[in-house]
Amino acid sequence: MNLRKTFVRFMKLLDKKLYLYSFVIIIMTISGALFYVISAYLLKGVLEIAQSKDTSGLARLITLNVIAGFISLLICWAGTIIYNIEGKRGTAVVQKLVFSKAMKLPMSYYENHHSGDFISKLLYDTNTATDIYRSRLRRLVAPIIIVIVYLIPMFTLSWQVTLCLLGVNIISLICNSIFVKPMKNIGSDLSKKNSAMTERLSNLLQGIEMTKIFSAGKQIVEKYEEANNNFATSQKKKNIFSACLEGINAGFDLICSLAFLGVGIFYVEKGVTTIGSLTAIYAMYGAFSWQFLQIGRYIPELVNCISIAGRVFEFLDEEEEADAYNITGASGKEYIEFEDITFGYTEDRKILDHFSLSVKKGTSVAITGTSGRGKSTLAKILLGFYEPEEGRISIGGKSMQELGLKNLRDMIAYVPQEPYIYNVSIKENIAYGNMKATDDEIILAAKAANAHEFIEKQENGYDTIPGERGGKLSGGERQRIAIARAVLKNAPILLLDEATSALDNESERLVQEALDNLMKDRTTIMIAHRPSTIASADVSVAM
Repeated sequence: MNLRKTFVRFMKLLDKKLYLYSFVIIIMTISGALFYVISAYLLKGVLEIAQSKDTSGLARLITLNVIAGFISLLICWAGTIIYNIEGKRGTAVVQKLVFSKAMKLPMSYYENHHSGDFISKLLYDTNTATDIYRSRLRRLVAPIIIVIVYLIPMFTLSWQVTLCLLGVNIISLICNSIFVKPMKNIGSDLSKKNSAMTERLSNLLQGIEMTKIFSAGKQIVEKYEEANNNFATSQKKKNIFSACLEGINAGFDLICSLAFLGVGIFYVEKGVTTIGSLTAIYAMYGAFSWQFLQIGRYIPELVNCISIAGRVFEFLDEEEEADAYNITGASGKEYIEFEDITFGYTEDRKILDHFSLSVKKGTSVAITGTSGRGKSTLAKILLGFYEPEEGRISIGGKSMQELGLKNLRDMIAYVPQEPYIYNVSIKENIAYGNMKATDDEIILAAKAANAHEFIEKQENGYDTIPGERGGKLSGGERQRIAIARAVLKNAPILLLDEATSALDNESERLVQEALDNLMKDRTTIMIAHRPSTIASADVSVAM
C-alpha cells in the first residue's frame, strides 16, 4: 500500500468526525494567520501615520486589531478543545481496532508470530501512527494554510519582494523532500527493530523461572541488549537525518533574511515599494519563512507516521478466523463424528491421516497414543482453531459449517493441561465460563470443582488475585479453577487435554473427583496418558 492510499484509509477511520476534525484545523489556522496579517497592516498604518503626522485613524486601527485578536483567541480556544478530543478519539479507535483484530485471528497466526510483535503493534506502532491525529497532520497542514493566507497580502504590498522570498523557500522545500523516502524507510525499520526488542523483553519476563534455573540470565540480557542496540542505531540514524534537516532549514532561513534585506532595500531605493509596505512584509515574513521551514521539517515526520500506519494496516488486513469452515455435513448417526480427517502443520508431514472417530451422546472416550500422533491437534480442530485439509465433522447431526464457530465453541467446555489463569480475582477467573453468572453460581461451580475450600483459605477469598498466569497457586489449584470455569459454562460437550498428567497424587485425586462430577450427563473426549484416567472412560481409542 502506497503512502497516499495508507494516509487516506487512516483518515477515514475518523468516520463522520473527519469533516469536523478537518474544519477545526483549517478554521483555527486561518483565524490565527489573519490576526497576524491584520497586525502587520496595523504596523504599516502606524508607520504611515508617523510619517504623515495625522493620528486620526490610529484608534480605529488599534480597535480593529484588538477585536481581531479576541475573535482569533476564542476560535483557537474552542478549536483546540475539539481538536484534542477528536485526536484522542481517533487514537482510541485505532487501538480498539488492533485489539479487536487480535481476537479474530486464527491460532495459526499466534503460533507463527511472537507475542512481543503484537505488543509492539498495540503500543509502539499504534501510538506512532496515531500521532497523525494528535499532532503531525496539523503541524503540516497549518503551515501550508498560513503560507497561502500570507502570500495574498504580501503580493499586494510588493509582489517583487514576495516573489524573491517565495523562490528561496520553494528551493528549501525541494531540498527537504529529498529526505522523504529515507525517513519512510527509517520509520519502517524502527518499527521492526522495536518489535524485535519487545519480543526479547517478553522472552525475558515470561521465561524468568527457566532463565534463573539454567543460569542463562547473562545470555538473555545480551540478546536483549543486542536488540536494544539495533533499535538505538536506527533511532540514531533518524536523529542524524533530522539534524541534517535542521541544518539545511537554518541555512535557508539565513539566506531568506539576507535576500529580504537586499531585495527590500533595492526596491525601496528604486521607489517600487515603501518603507511601510516593506515593514508590513517583514512582520509577516518571519512567520511566512518559519512556516515554510515547518513544511519541509514535518513532511518527513508525517511520512514516518504514515509508513508505520501501513504496518498497522498489514496487521488489520491479516486473514481472520472463518466463522464456519467449509466442511460438508456428515451422516450424524453419532453425537460427535470425525470422518476421514486429514491435517498437517506443513504440507510434507501429516499429523492426522484419514482419521475417523464416532462418539455417542453421554459417553466418554479416552484418546491415547505417543507424543506427536495428533491427539492435541484433534482437540484444536474440534474447537475450530484449525481447518482440516480433508474430511467431515458433525455434532448432533449438524456440520461445523452449519453450526458456526461461536455456536460450536459454546457447546464445548475445554480443560487443558496448563490452563491460563488471568491476573484478576479468582472469582473473575471462574466467571470467564459464564460472564453472566451470579456470585452464588460461581461458588457452586467452585464447590463442584473441589476448589471452594482452598479458595476460602486465601487471604481475600474469591477476591484474591492469583498473580500472572496463576503464579501464586499450585498446579492442582489452577486446574480446579479451570474445571470450575467448565462447570459454570455448563456445555454439553467436555474436552479434557491431559487435565491430570502434571499433578501429584493428592492433587490428581481432587481434580479427578471434580472431573467425575463434571463428566456426568456430558459427552466427554479425554486426551490421556495416565491409566487411571483411561480406565474411567467408556471407550479407549489409540492413535
